[in-house]
Amino acid sequence: MSLDPPTYLNSLQNNIRARPIPWEGAVRAGTITENDLKRIKAVDKVRKDQRRETVEADKDAYRSLLLGGDQGRSVLESAAKRADVIQYMLVLASDLINDVPSLASALFEHSSPYKPFLPLLSHSTNLEDPIPLLTSSFLTNLISTAQTDSSKSDAQTNEALPKLYSYLSTLTKSQDSGLQDIAVQEYSALLRTKKARELFWKQRQDTVNPLIDILRAAAGAGRDNDSTIWSGRASIRSATEVGLSGGVGLQLLYHVLLAIWQLSFEGPLIGKDLE
Repeated sequence: MSLDPPTYLNSLQNNIRARPIPWEGAVRAGTITENDLKRIKAVDKVRKDQRRETVEADKDAYRSLLLGGDQGRSVLESAAKRADVIQYMLVLASDLINDVPSLASALFEHSSPYKPFLPLLSHSTNLEDPIPLLTSSFLTNLISTAQTDSSKSDAQTNEALPKLYSYLSTLTKSQDSGLQDIAVQEYSALLRTKKARELFWKQRQDTVNPLIDILRAAAGAGRDNDSTIWSGRASIRSATEVGLSGGVGLQLLYHVLLAIWQLSFEGPLIGKDLE
């Protein structure tokens, strides 16, 4: 299921790609190593076919760059005090797994494919902090890849998903429709498997309820009047038939309904709560 990237996130990523990073200074300061810099420059600001050829020729090196290994820590861990480097590497990491799908598969050969990334979801309580936003985008892409291959790190993916859901729920609870749309689109990308939907429903107070609030706002309804999740009376369907209000745009509404529809495949689990 492919959705256009949210405008704000796409703009943020493009701005970060265009930023100059003083890489040599980072090496002198010990933030990254000479080998890290060599690998980064080999795939940064180059054609996609050149990037693909470089990575596929040495996937182990790029797995170590992102996740760490016998030769050292992940560049994300070694650059922990350099927000500019972390932001740039998160965007580059997303570009790499999008342009070189075999790298995503290689990452799952690591013993801890999510370890350097998950702590970055709690980097700040500021919802507009780029680091958690960029991290959630990368993890969504990576987990979506794992979900298409049942042999890829199932247990660790199932441990990572609730942490990612928890972060995304903070965006859906915000009053910023752009941030809400980022979260809901990422939910849709993640809700591909039965297990992902079960975990999502297990956290429904944080995941599902804010989506219902968005539907309720679009319908101009109050919390006390709608979904059986709270009242046992009117249905979610009635919340969409009244029309839009509350500043909810059509795009956000569509994405929320898509996520709810995906969740509805687990009818026996959720019972009548999503009527």
